[in-house]
Order: sequence, then C-alpha cells, then structure tokens
Amino acid sequence: ANDYVIRDYLENWYRPNLRAKNRDTLTVLGPWFVDAADIADPHKLKLRTLVNDKVTQDGGTDDMVFKVPELISWLSSFMTLSAGDVLLTGTPDGIADVQVGDTVVTEIEGIGRLVNHIVGDDVFGVDGVS
Repeated sequence: ANDYVIRDYLENWYRPNLRAKNRDTLTVLGPWFVDAADIADPHKLKLRTLVNDKVTQDGGTDDMVFKVPELISWLSSFMTLSAGDVLLTGTPDGIADVQVGDTVVTEIEGIGRLVNHIVGDDVFGVDGVS
C-alpha cells in the first residue's frame, strides 16, 4: 500500500485528519494481494520506498512496535474485522515530500513493487475547493 497524505490540510502530524488522508486516489493498494499462507513470517519482510529512483525509506516489518496478532486482537476488541480488510500501521523512517511528476515505488521483498506517478488535481477535475 502507498498511504498518501496531503500535507496542506494536515492539522496534527500524529493523527492526520479526514481532509488530509481520505481523498480519492490517496491509499493505493496492489498491484495484487498476497494470501497470508504465502508469507512465511510477516515480521521479516524488507520494505523500501524510492522517489524518482532514490531510496527514501528502507526498513522492515521487524521494526513494528506491535506485531500483527496484537494489532488484530486490539482492533477486533472494538470494531468488526472482516476477511479482506487491510490494516495500514505506519511507515519506515524517511517520509518524502513528493511533487507532481514524481514517481514513487514501494517494494516488499519477495512480494513485488507498487509504482505510482504523482499527478495534479487537474487530472481529476478538482478545483482546489475543500
């Protein structure tokens, strides 16, 4: 997943608000989903992000503060989780400020690469009114 935020609307760095995080095209998933049974250890996956071919993030799921079973247990204590739900939990150090025209690649070792090309609001007919 590539979980983008529009920082122009960011009111709280640690808890981004709806205008900053929940817009069309901001949480890109894919290019495919992998069944949990196909991952030997979800806490030993290398993660990288490249912006215009420059590595901006390099980390791994072994850096997670809370492991997947703990997250599922905690979240399911107050909300219903269903098959196919996706949980996004954070990012390695190295957040990049991307601009229109940039190419962002996120990689998970052994799974694949997600490539996104940053485009402006004009592509979607957005006039900048919030």
